[in-house]
Amino acid sequence: MKVAVALSFMAAVVQAKVSVSVRRELEAKPVVDAIAYFYGVNVNTLAFTEGENRKQTLFNALNNDVVTIESTLKSVLDNVERKVVHTSWLIGASFLTGLTKEDIEKLSKNPNVRKITGRFTTTLDEPLTDAASTTLSANEDTPQWGVDTVGAPSIWKYFTGKGVVVGSIDTGAAYSHIALKDNWRSNKGWFNPYNGTAHPLPIDSAQHGTHTIGTIVGKYGIGVAPDAQWISCMGLYVNSGDDVSLAKCAEFMVCPTRLDGTHPECKLGADVINNSWGGQGDYDDFYEASITAWRAVGITPIFSNGNSGPVCKSTGFPGGYQRVISVGAIGSYTDERNKLAFFSSKGPVVSKAANGTLTTIIKPDISAPGFFTLSANAKNLTGYVRMAGTSMSGPHVAGVVALLKSAQSDLTYDEIYAYITKTADRDILEPEPAQWTRPDGSVIAPGSPNCGGVSDKAWPNNRFGYGRINVGTILRDGKLNDTPTKQPTTILPTTTVATPTTTTSPATTPCPTHVTPKPTGTTPCPTNVTPKPTGTPATTPCPTNVTPKPTGTTPCPTNATPTPTTTKPSVCDKPVDGVDYYGNDIKSTQRSNSDDCCDDCAKTPGCVVYVWTPWNDGTCFLKWKAGKSAPYWGAKAAKVTKSVGSCQAAQANVDYYGNDIARISADKDDCCALCLTADNCKGYSHYQGHCYLKGELGYASAKAGVTSGVRN
Repeated sequence: MKVAVALSFMAAVVQAKVSVSVRRELEAKPVVDAIAYFYGVNVNTLAFTEGENRKQTLFNALNNDVVTIESTLKSVLDNVERKVVHTSWLIGASFLTGLTKEDIEKLSKNPNVRKITGRFTTTLDEPLTDAASTTLSANEDTPQWGVDTVGAPSIWKYFTGKGVVVGSIDTGAAYSHIALKDNWRSNKGWFNPYNGTAHPLPIDSAQHGTHTIGTIVGKYGIGVAPDAQWISCMGLYVNSGDDVSLAKCAEFMVCPTRLDGTHPECKLGADVINNSWGGQGDYDDFYEASITAWRAVGITPIFSNGNSGPVCKSTGFPGGYQRVISVGAIGSYTDERNKLAFFSSKGPVVSKAANGTLTTIIKPDISAPGFFTLSANAKNLTGYVRMAGTSMSGPHVAGVVALLKSAQSDLTYDEIYAYITKTADRDILEPEPAQWTRPDGSVIAPGSPNCGGVSDKAWPNNRFGYGRINVGTILRDGKLNDTPTKQPTTILPTTTVATPTTTTSPATTPCPTHVTPKPTGTTPCPTNVTPKPTGTPATTPCPTNVTPKPTGTTPCPTNATPTPTTTKPSVCDKPVDGVDYYGNDIKSTQRSNSDDCCDDCAKTPGCVVYVWTPWNDGTCFLKWKAGKSAPYWGAKAAKVTKSVGSCQAAQANVDYYGNDIARISADKDDCCALCLTADNCKGYSHYQGHCYLKGELGYASAKAGVTSGVRN
């Protein structure tokens, strides 16, 4: 009886490796095409030493897995040379053709095989094109409206993208276009997986790739980072891209090769990659491994969010992945800079976690100009054309990232994400209309506010994400800043700031009069008569006419009785003023009182520290770890008192299925401490860079690469 049960269990495990689509296709056809994924090196566990070429280290580690993959295929498949289309070192998978039912069964039984899925093709989400715009010209003295909106011209005196390599996975590129030819990198800067060596110089199979590259790096005012270099891989031919070509392009961006795919040179890899493509439908993890690898070696992935708006839940993939920067579109038929484009896809998105559970997330992450954008025209090497779509908004963000990396080349994904989201323009953005209309008044579609139950007034939301990107705020003085507005550097005239009322109480902060007194030893803050810097959000982190309760002092009276805090004093340490911790955010909450952050953090599984900033009238950033500290005017940071306890010894290759109460990007060694922060956490499972905290310990199963622990 035990033998029968064991055999039944093994049969179920083997069948679970094969996707439903492959099994169904085999029922209707004698042979199928498929992708076989193999167990291999966990990219998140790779150790990189300071100063080394991370891309080369990644290539060496993952390329060793290819030997195992090829050996496995030779031992399992007959006529293996005819059935293997391509084996990807980057994602640890082999693209196969002409597989019989017997082939699939043999592969699924092999312990080196992780899963088998179907092959696919993605179709380009076609942008709108303004045919009449082909007569327009471009001029360096007049940057395009999108370039100006993201604040790029104001910081070109400091940074222009020099020293940064931008990668484009698109329809190719017309390399000799007048706005692009000077900064194409000719040394291993072009790869065409469709026609190999047939075209030794970059070509565009459509217009799309040339246009998007122009917005990132183009001359004559069309590009955000005009001195960055660009490289291109034709992931899409005309308007569609197959899985093999997209996989080859992902590899090329890490370690560029010759035209025939040989002699990879990883030191030439990209710093940021623009992906103005994606597909609709349910979650598919095909590109997740590539993105994980990109991020591990310092490459920032940018994806367009899709053009299926204005309805909710319309974000495509890979833009819907949790670990990419997906970009919504700003603009209108008349270049209105504060409106969401009607076609911009909205969240929320349901993504499948590594352990099979469903997770709902907000998308897009950020927004940028994407309605009619003038950029390089592949059909006229001295001409330009206007296109509209999130395909146009993504390149604006890729250009911003190039500028940030030009300022500091070793910026991590988390640091870049923090800079662009913390400084985004918000208050000036317009709400969802009751109806979306064309210039002639005809109705496009009804509005779709508050998608997924998330208020459009909350940040992030499923319309704009965290807001509209503004590099003019981040690099406003030639230095990296993560505050939304620039603090004044000189004392304001006496007519604009009232003199503080004298107090006789020693060692306390003076109570405010009509205008808040300036904090001792800090830069003076503007009042309501001081204009805000051009191009920055309407909010300011400086105090206005109401002072928040000073830490450790008696509250000052105002016109209304202050709302008492509900936080227990013993939950958090005493807040530290003027300190921010980079990255490691779990989520953010909007709180005007910094004391409320403590309660939010205490109630959030995994939260061990918070940072409150005056941004957007008060925001709590809840974090799973205190990262690198930095000064932040007006911020308050505090750690939550850790729960006492411990976990049993970690269990390698064991997974506890389901019952997740939180998913946090962290190292496996941090999972126990994160679990101890939540009273209802019974244990954890760590997989592919995430700690899954468990409210209950479900069925324990064997799964390679998973590390689990049980709370004592």
